[in-house]
Amino acid sequence: KRLTLTPHYDPRVEEFVVKEVLSVFEQAEEEEEVKAEQEEKIRQEEQEKKEQEDKGKVVASEHDPLVLILQEQLTTQKAEQEQLKEEVKNLSESQHHVIQKQEETNSKLGAILAFMTRQP
Repeated sequence: KRLTLTPHYDPRVEEFVVKEVLSVFEQAEEEEEVKAEQEEKIRQEEQEKKEQEDKGKVVASEHDPLVLILQEQLTTQKAEQEQLKEEVKNLSESQHHVIQKQEETNSKLGAILAFMTRQP
């Protein structure tokens, strides 16, 4: 072979360069796909997290019929308890009044008995 300064065309070099360029593009494409998948996964996780938070808010804001029934029963029981407290208070006052009357009657009867025992 003779050495010349003219360029020599080698199809293997072209094939190698084309393969290298294609592999770089494919690698970049794969990296973009992986990145897109990761972003999608993160977005889905954030969406699920938000849905869980919102679900808790929805559950808390919705009134279950059982909860409504229990609230109504609690209100009724509180009203009954207040009524019973008032009745007990009234009974205590009545009992105190009866005791006073009984003491007054005992005092009067004692005075009458003392007066009758003094007379001959």
